[in-house]
Amino acid sequence: MGVILETKNLTVSFDNKKILDNINIKIEEKKITAIIGPSGCGKSTFIKSLNRMIEEEINSRIFGEILLKGKNIREMDKEQVREKIGMVFQNPTPFPLSIYKNMIYAPVYYGIKDKEQLKGIIEEKLRLAGLYEEVKDDLNMKATKLSGGQQQRLCIARALTVEPEILLLDEPCSALDIKNTANIEEMLIKLSDKYTIVIVTHNLSQAKRIADSTAFIFNGEIVEYGKTKELFENPKNLRTQQYIEGIFG
Repeated sequence: MGVILETKNLTVSFDNKKILDNINIKIEEKKITAIIGPSGCGKSTFIKSLNRMIEEEINSRIFGEILLKGKNIREMDKEQVREKIGMVFQNPTPFPLSIYKNMIYAPVYYGIKDKEQLKGIIEEKLRLAGLYEEVKDDLNMKATKLSGGQQQRLCIARALTVEPEILLLDEPCSALDIKNTANIEEMLIKLSDKYTIVIVTHNLSQAKRIADSTAFIFNGEIVEYGKTKELFENPKNLRTQQYIEGIFG
């Protein structure tokens, strides 16, 4: 397995204020990459750039390249990019519809009409998200009636229905308790056998537990990027060491 996603001199600004500055990173296929750093350092801007979501924000300007398997995503149709690079946000965002309708929304949009095929997709992805046994008898229940942890797992399952190659997660556990966080982490480790995962997290212990590689962003720049164990146990940069020791951030 090699590099699936690469940024070259990625720079993002809002109203002429630079948020990301010359980000160069290579993300490995079917691995978990964690993005850490203090609040306001550019983590969410970075992850939203990777599927062109940042372009929807007013007064954003993007420079540099983002390459998906060597192809510049800004030369691809946005829908195609977001089909290949799915995203789950900090707060669960189920549609105010049934669990069933949440799960078939994207497959139907992309042309799948066969009910048996849809049923198979629903079961497979809910199982991947560790949610199927909990909801299989209540698929017509409104998704917003699920618990917060269940809603987040539903959103992850829904993102998988279009078979993305990469799954981006922006602080997916920040609103969850310890038990639900553990469920999500266990699920992400299993999903990394099949999908490439990039997760923004403020939880350093979470990065240590689940990430293969970790990038430390500070003031819009990548200070250090490498194997998680090495970055935490033997950081090469003093700022990395000070951040993981809690001296700032």
